[in-house]
Amino acid sequence: MRFSPPSSRIFFSVALLAVAACASPFDRLYPAVSSSAFGLNAPSRDAVKITAYTVPTKAVNPYDIALGHAGNLYATQPVLNQGAGSSTYLWQVSEAGHFTRIQPKLGPVGPIGIASASGATVYFGLPSYGEELGSYRGGRIVFTKLHGAPVNAIYFLTQAPDRSLWFSDPGDYKVGHIVAKKYTLYLAPTKYCSPYGIAVGSDKNAWVAEQCPTGTGKIGRITPGGTWKEYTLPTRSEQPFGITAGPDGNLWYAGGTNDVGRITTGGKITEFSLNSIGFGAPYLIAAGNDGALWFTVQESNQIGRITTGGSATEYAIPGCGSQCSVAPGGITAGVGRTIWFTNIMGNQVDKLAY
Repeated sequence: MRFSPPSSRIFFSVALLAVAACASPFDRLYPAVSSSAFGLNAPSRDAVKITAYTVPTKAVNPYDIALGHAGNLYATQPVLNQGAGSSTYLWQVSEAGHFTRIQPKLGPVGPIGIASASGATVYFGLPSYGEELGSYRGGRIVFTKLHGAPVNAIYFLTQAPDRSLWFSDPGDYKVGHIVAKKYTLYLAPTKYCSPYGIAVGSDKNAWVAEQCPTGTGKIGRITPGGTWKEYTLPTRSEQPFGITAGPDGNLWYAGGTNDVGRITTGGKITEFSLNSIGFGAPYLIAAGNDGALWFTVQESNQIGRITTGGSATEYAIPGCGSQCSVAPGGITAGVGRTIWFTNIMGNQVDKLAY
């Protein structure tokens, strides 16, 4: 199976092969702000300001986003849409919302997931048969040919403490571990379960959100040596998508059935329902700088925040309109009191300040 562009139908399903990178605590480029500096209480809705910045090229539809050098954000452009020009690009977004197209061009189908890493480098997979890695550091993009068995594509990716990279390949039901330009692939134990979001936990293992078309989804744990263990989610038919390492040493995932879940490194799962505050599909999730987790919610035009104790709040995305109300995508912590996310169908990158 080879790479195909993600569907314009952004709401996730097992068949949708559109993904985004999720941050881990090892990816942080700036010292985390102590939660005591903010307090554990959620900021009021009046105290939260969301500003939308429109990509200067039409129909780009940015998908994933990561924090990079000097407070800049980097957004991927996975699919070339009509009117977008002759090629895709990596986009740099300043803290003030200024967009820069990073050269060179990335071809007619660009990367999906992006991960920040120590040393102010951002990494992304290239679509050419999925065995090429792009990195941006110091003002230039470097392309690295990887060695290993063929893969469908590098979708989600994240960096481990030893600076090796892990990626998910949902089209082939595999996870890959990149070490010194070589990678090893590990097949999901349950047939047809696709790994999407990926993060490295406090136990230094890789953790993935698995969507399973023949049953309830799972959370998978893969050791650096390749031993894979799966944990079935407690909510029937739940299909998780995003996952991140939390500030509490646990893994947090976006459940997809209007809940957010927590799994300890020992495999104990707790799920927190969001039914009392809204309705939607939690999608991608990232650790914030305030000791809490932040996540995008599709189908309801919301950004959510949940404390490590399970107290959740959602914030409406203003002025988005019907076109992008169902499609907030990648999310990451910015510098200080900011959260950044993409509006996939709205051709925007948004900043949430709190």
